[in-house]
Amino acid sequence: MPTKYKIILSVIVLAVAAGAFRLQQSAGFTDTPWIIAGLGVFMVFAIWLFPETRKQK
Repeated sequence: MPTKYKIILSVIVLAVAAGAFRLQQSAGFTDTPWIIAGLGVFMVFAIWLFPETRKQK
């Protein structure tokens, strides 16, 4: 995946995670927002760390 698309996808994932974090926090949950934040950071980390699968010939 080109770097340009990885950056866009990373920003979208972090924005959705931040929105879900805020929503859960405003609902009064204490543990769930931190799980969501950790999962969002992990997903962005995984996008950059793990290579794409390639079609075998």
